[in-house]
Amino acid sequence: MSGTKTFKRGEVIFREGDRIQSVYFIQSGQASAQLQRKSPIELMSLRKDHVAGELGLAGQATHTYTLVATSETTLIELPLDAMKAQVELCPPAAKKLIVPLFERNREMQKELRSVRVEKDSTPVPSDQLAKILASVYHTLKHKADRDEKTGQSKISWSLFKNYVQRMFGENPKRAEQVISILVKFGRAQYVLEKPEDDPKAPEEITAIILNDYELLEATAEFWQYYYFKGAKPEFLKTDERVMQVVASLVDQSSELTPDRNGVVHLEFGKFVEGYRAVSGQTLNAEFFGVIEQKGLFIKRHPTDNGVVLQFERGEFHRWLNVWMVLKEIEKWNEKGSVDPNETPFDPRKFQKTTGAGSSCCPACQHALEGAPKFCPECGHKLAQAA
Repeated sequence: MSGTKTFKRGEVIFREGDRIQSVYFIQSGQASAQLQRKSPIELMSLRKDHVAGELGLAGQATHTYTLVATSETTLIELPLDAMKAQVELCPPAAKKLIVPLFERNREMQKELRSVRVEKDSTPVPSDQLAKILASVYHTLKHKADRDEKTGQSKISWSLFKNYVQRMFGENPKRAEQVISILVKFGRAQYVLEKPEDDPKAPEEITAIILNDYELLEATAEFWQYYYFKGAKPEFLKTDERVMQVVASLVDQSSELTPDRNGVVHLEFGKFVEGYRAVSGQTLNAEFFGVIEQKGLFIKRHPTDNGVVLQFERGEFHRWLNVWMVLKEIEKWNEKGSVDPNETPFDPRKFQKTTGAGSSCCPACQHALEGAPKFCPECGHKLAQAA
């Protein structure tokens, strides 16, 4: 829609990741272009006569920042397609000048974004997560020595820290926290020894023994693909209930033989009973919509003997492992560090009881407060008490 719009202070004009559909010309007021992280990172301040959304004219599909009004702001919104048509009507000489300016603006915004993110105090900035994981993965893959008999790899602690810093420009402290996540999952262990020059000193890390580090590559690829593709923050945030259901799907289908496409066929009724047996909770078909919102798809095929669930077990297993790493990274951002001795979230463990008088959504089992008409987590319509 086009026209003049006014936003009050604090109102969001558009969000990072939203599709660019309009170009905005600010008439009055002021707005802040921000990266929405644990604490917002301001990229720049836009004022009268400034433009937002113009990267759409350079082929950018989604907004690269969130625009928030910092005072009462009035702007003119014009459809992106109409603006593109206007550019096409320009004389050839003018087009040769305008289009490169748009491209240069996009590159400058990328550089500005990189500078601001580097100064972000968040332990693991979203923009840097894929790089952090990939740096550690490639260091381990290329510099660790593999023992063909045990299948384990080993790398000295000093070599690991020096290589990840010199070759990839990564902070050694962040790299250490990534290794601690592998230790939590039992995929790595620290070798602790006393310093040779001071036998009475406390033990310190001298090497890392690795059982598996491929999970780092899978998580890095997952994040870089969906994050930089402009996925919504809700898509990338982990959901414990979804993880528990997916873990149950993976476990209950472990003995099934997949077809040539890697798809397994699991009876819906059998799955629901199996899930209830381990969790004490009841699922219905609507919950699969919640799973699909996270990017995993299940086909429900009706048969004479009931509904059969069809899904690619290998993909579900891979995503579950990635989610478990992302869950630990979320905790890392909350606490500021990773405790390798802490027990990680286990999607196969359930709390079967809830507090007295509590209720849950029948679709997603989200805890409910009061008597809402719809579940605040999945939107399921709730039956109202008489």
